[in-house]
Amino acid sequence: MTSVSSTTSTTSTSTTSTTSTSSTSSSSSDYDDFDVESLVEAKLASRYERLDSMETEVSDNETKIAAYEDLQDLLDTLSDTLQTLRSDPSVSGQSDDVFLDRTAYLTSSSSVDASTYMSATVEEGTDLGTHSVVISQIATTNILGSEKQTSRYDALGWTGTFSLGTKDGDSADIEVTSSMSLGDIADAINTETSTTGVVASIMQVSEGSYKLILTTSDTGETITASDVSGTLLSDSLGLVDSNGDIDSDMVLQEAQDAILKVDGVTITRSSNDIDDVLDGITLHLYAANADTTLTLEVDNDLTGIQDAVEAFVEAYNAVREFIITNQSTNTDGTAADDAVLYGDSTLRSLNNYLQTIISSGIGDADLSDLGITLDEDNLLELDTSTLENLLLDDLDTIQSLFSYQMTASSGDLGLVRHPDAALDFTLDITVDDDGNISSVGVDGDTSLFTISGSTIQGAEGTEYEGLTLVYTGSTSKSITVTTTQGIADQLYNAVDTIANEDDGALTTLIDNLEDTNESIEDSISTLESSISTYSDYLYELYSTMAASISEAETTLELLEALLNASSD
Repeated sequence: MTSVSSTTSTTSTSTTSTTSTSSTSSSSSDYDDFDVESLVEAKLASRYERLDSMETEVSDNETKIAAYEDLQDLLDTLSDTLQTLRSDPSVSGQSDDVFLDRTAYLTSSSSVDASTYMSATVEEGTDLGTHSVVISQIATTNILGSEKQTSRYDALGWTGTFSLGTKDGDSADIEVTSSMSLGDIADAINTETSTTGVVASIMQVSEGSYKLILTTSDTGETITASDVSGTLLSDSLGLVDSNGDIDSDMVLQEAQDAILKVDGVTITRSSNDIDDVLDGITLHLYAANADTTLTLEVDNDLTGIQDAVEAFVEAYNAVREFIITNQSTNTDGTAADDAVLYGDSTLRSLNNYLQTIISSGIGDADLSDLGITLDEDNLLELDTSTLENLLLDDLDTIQSLFSYQMTASSGDLGLVRHPDAALDFTLDITVDDDGNISSVGVDGDTSLFTISGSTIQGAEGTEYEGLTLVYTGSTSKSITVTTTQGIADQLYNAVDTIANEDDGALTTLIDNLEDTNESIEDSISTLESSISTYSDYLYELYSTMAASISEAETTLELLEALLNASSD
């Protein structure tokens, strides 16, 4: 019985212990699952999601900014090509105007090429026309050569001073000391070239034989020289004779003026570069032949115009391809990955501007007359043969299609600046007894313009705003004004509205996105700081909780052990 009783008691105790141990293991497992890292991450998850969302927005904005900047670069290039074709009447615009560019074509009456005798440069806007040129003589410099000397570098032992200059210019005194060589004398002369107009050099005639060579800087000038003290020029160098004149035996080349006939008129000039005979034309003379007539034709730079049109087509298509890329969709109708600006209203407006203007005409002509057509993607295609033929046969049509043009019934009225639209009106100009403009009006309304001397400007807020005219007449007149705005000028203004670096739509969009990103990045910094602070707090909180739980678990295990011991 005792044995049975003992066994029963042991069994009972064992059962209790097992149950208690099972309970303790379950508790310990729960405590082990107390993962501080995971708890903190879970608590911060929503904040990190907000942070990721803001960083994604910044990245998306940066992608848009880059796309806008790419578009602005493309539009700037297009604008540059349009500037050459739109005939901007401003001073800077005229320097870009390809229709004002001129080319000089030269032909010769002989078998010798005209370029052997002459070339010509022509300024922008020079009157077109043909001129004849016969060159009888080209201008030359005066060249003198001294007596031969045996060395270039050895001291000559000469002393003295001589005066050197040109007949129509200034002179300077050149001092020579006994230690100076022939080369030193040349150097001394060259230090005064800006004053004297004479250049010195050393020529080696043969071994051990050297000459001092004097040459005028300018053609048509004659060298003058005289001894001031000593006899360096007369005895040592032999450049002047006993009378003090230049020794004719020392003259290697006489100075002479250029002599030519231009359109039958005899012209004499001291230079071979002649820019004061024909307005806007500089003649460069190389050789003379009185029996050869050169024909100089001043014409439009047709090659330059063709290049400008081709550059426009290329730049336009680059913009159009950018638009196509950013309007492209996937097969399911969603925006393609490359379509960064898909649905962008500015891009859509730009495309509408371009398509409307390109499809329009000026009068009875349109771009197809130039050989420019649209393909299925609305890209421009250029038939160069058609363009080349029109350049030769009807340049006016090309210019009228592209540029802003004004026709006035009086040559006294000129265009300085034009607005962004074509205007037709009759301008009534009143001039007082002193020859000053006293009033300017249209249909009796004199408030439409302001007057400053001979300059007439459209008043702000009127349809004439942006129009600047100049009147050179001395009497009152009513002048009929007709204007046309070519395709290049229309496109230029449309592009400027969007791409102007100061106040264009793209500049505004880029600035706004950059401001937005700056604000978001400030918020990101604030949120990151908040996350860091909150994270530290959570780690401390949960770590304390974990420590407390661990301590409680240890205490519980101790109590269970004591209970088990007392049961025994």
